Amino acid sequence: MKRIFSKNSIRAIVFLCITVLLIAGCSKVFGFADPDRTNTVLDQFYELEDNTVECVFFGSSVAQRAYVTPVAYHDYGVPAYTLATGTQPFVLTKYLMKEALKTQTPKLFVVELKGVNKSADWVGDIHIRRVVDNMKPSLNRFQAIRSAVTFVPEGANDVDSTGLSYYFPIIKYHSRWNPSKRIKAYEDVDYYNGWSPNAGYTFKVKKITPVPYDDHTQQIDPPTEEVLVDLLDYCDTLTDTKVLFVMPPYQASEEGIGKMNYAKNIVESRGYEVLNMLPAEAREGIGLNDNSCYYNREHLNYYGSLIYTKFFFNYIKEHYGIEDQRDKPGHEAWEKEYDRLMSDLETKYQVRYIDMMADVNKVERGDK
Repeated sequence: MKRIFSKNSIRAIVFLCITVLLIAGCSKVFGFADPDRTNTVLDQFYELEDNTVECVFFGSSVAQRAYVTPVAYHDYGVPAYTLATGTQPFVLTKYLMKEALKTQTPKLFVVELKGVNKSADWVGDIHIRRVVDNMKPSLNRFQAIRSAVTFVPEGANDVDSTGLSYYFPIIKYHSRWNPSKRIKAYEDVDYYNGWSPNAGYTFKVKKITPVPYDDHTQQIDPPTEEVLVDLLDYCDTLTDTKVLFVMPPYQASEEGIGKMNYAKNIVESRGYEVLNMLPAEAREGIGLNDNSCYYNREHLNYYGSLIYTKFFFNYIKEHYGIEDQRDKPGHEAWEKEYDRLMSDLETKYQVRYIDMMADVNKVERGDK
């Protein structure tokens, strides 16, 4: 039989494959090091047993703080995961959905609409890297990078418009061979299947003063609107996973309310539900108190997140047909994370937790 490849050609191909693998490996070890340790968000997701996740959340730190996923499983039987990162670019939502579907068959995707408030020229290098530098090498990662760098105006916010330093992060972070140049991670940030308390803030109490909600609209940035429409087109192709959009409970600005209302109208016109938690009656109706359930204008504290978690997971079980999974195999990771969280509440978070609950009780008694 005639030889198709010469020995030299085979050696060259093998050498090229090894080189690519080495670059990918080095990029992981010496690549992006966010002090918030957002690499943990995807690392823990990749470690989950296949086909065990029923619900996946996408969005910013607002989503990270809102859904206490270990409690959602232990108390309500829903194995959920939050693929959220701080100030997550809305343009990357579709690609995170695709990444999730590689190993999981969730019945529900939940998309935070807060991301539509950000224009293309606002997205920065770190926002992109928190996602793409921590994805496994794949065509989907390549497409995510290409979509992000073409979304952002050329030259804006240190974004590498060529995409090369995102495809191969070692180009940017090669100096991390020197340990003195590696970024030290924050010790007070942790992740429990995507839920992320920041010990310095999550257990504090601060009053918020939301702008009264109304239904006025304000057009979102045209490139962002194109991304939203593209995302909805992709959602239309999903046959086994439903999609719920959420306007989260936080102190939105008047402009933010208008933009989310604008996006809400688009989403609902395409036949998708938008769960709107911005009106005061919506928050108060589930027990969220503006005086005791937040640690700043955007984020629920631990007390508030437990209230919201209880409401939300009961809601999706009732409206999206998600069944209790606690008696089914493969969900040990959620019970393990619940046990770890409970242990941490009794140890490293204990003093902060006690102080938070004392403040909550003072507020709700009217003493503070």
